[in-house]
Amino acid sequence: MSKTASSAGSRAAKPGSRAGLVLIVALAVGLLVGIGSYVALTAHSSAATRPNSADKYGGLPSWLPSASVPVGRVLHASAARPQLGIEGDTIDVGVGHSVVTVTAVGPQVPEEGQFPVPKTTPCSFDVTFTAASGPLPLRTHDFTVLDELGQLHYLQIAGIKGGPAPAQVRPGQTITLVLRAVLPTGSGTLRWSPLALKPIASWDFDVEID
Repeated sequence: MSKTASSAGSRAAKPGSRAGLVLIVALAVGLLVGIGSYVALTAHSSAATRPNSADKYGGLPSWLPSASVPVGRVLHASAARPQLGIEGDTIDVGVGHSVVTVTAVGPQVPEEGQFPVPKTTPCSFDVTFTAASGPLPLRTHDFTVLDELGQLHYLQIAGIKGGPAPAQVRPGQTITLVLRAVLPTGSGTLRWSPLALKPIASWDFDVEID
């Protein structure tokens, strides 16, 4: 009687053991699936937030507009078609039957970091003439500065080494003039009017002291 009962009890326990094993396997499979989903989601999130090479430090945002003024451009000016550039621009200036290449740099100022900012300051410009196709006069009163208030300023002109300015530029020569004036702080325009009542070549600039 007891042997029969013991044998029956063992047989009754087997189905329960199998059910428990199935449950454990199911839980293990579910855990593995969950871990796999988490890993895939984390990888996708990392890839979405990882900066690409274009976003590295020092790069310009893609939404900024591109520069509208070409760098290193050369303008072509004549009495019939005056040109306005900015400080540093090169302008081919036609005067009569001759053409000369002109580059203006400046202003250079001797005073920086002053407070309060002075209303005026001494300024100097370097204007270089080269590649003249024929002789062109360099007259002192042909160079002027128009400030942002509409005031006209005449300049003192000398050679690059401090001597008197040459009276003309000839083919094959490269001549740099130093133009000096006391100018108000702010923006202005350096102008050259060779053999003309109105400027043929002009350069915008800013006088900055701070």
